Amino acid sequence: MVNGLKRFPMTNVLDVSQDFLPDPKLIDALLSDDRLVQSPVLLARLRKQQVEARSAFEKQSENLSQLYGEIEHSEYDPVYLAQMAEVVREKEHAQAEKLYPGMEALRQKLVFQGLQLDPEIQEYFQERLDIAVGWLELYRTLRERLLTLASERRGSRSEVLRARPLEGDIDHETLTREIVARFPKILAALAK
Repeated sequence: MVNGLKRFPMTNVLDVSQDFLPDPKLIDALLSDDRLVQSPVLLARLRKQQVEARSAFEKQSENLSQLYGEIEHSEYDPVYLAQMAEVVREKEHAQAEKLYPGMEALRQKLVFQGLQLDPEIQEYFQERLDIAVGWLELYRTLRERLLTLASERRGSRSEVLRARPLEGDIDHETLTREIVARFPKILAALAK
């Protein structure tokens, strides 16, 4: 049970966590004085991590799109959809807490060491930042789509909410007096 939701279809997909930022030790090694000696080995590791990060991002994007498609064709009511969106927001927040410190550290290193870095390495680091930002964007997009779907389902109900069926003739004069008695402030405001 997640946040009181019994059958919540997306917890396995949302719990996937990926660290998209390069290892700080790898960054420091690339910035060290002997980086020219280690560069081919480090670049190979960096490329491998880059491919893995890109692949994980694409897979998660597909998973969340597929998940939304299943939810969209389901019969979940608007309240349940809003609860799902809240769980997604919590997962997004948890991912952001994990990723933001590393993202900020990498940005600072790029700013301070950017001119000394090989353009290829700078490009890899920038792509890793972009993937991390995109990862968080996947959660935000899913949450917004769920809220939009919940809103659409609220508006598409065919039933009349809080209405009493009328029988017989309507006494408009009595009805008007009841309304005036219930809402005197509104009437006073309209009279001005």
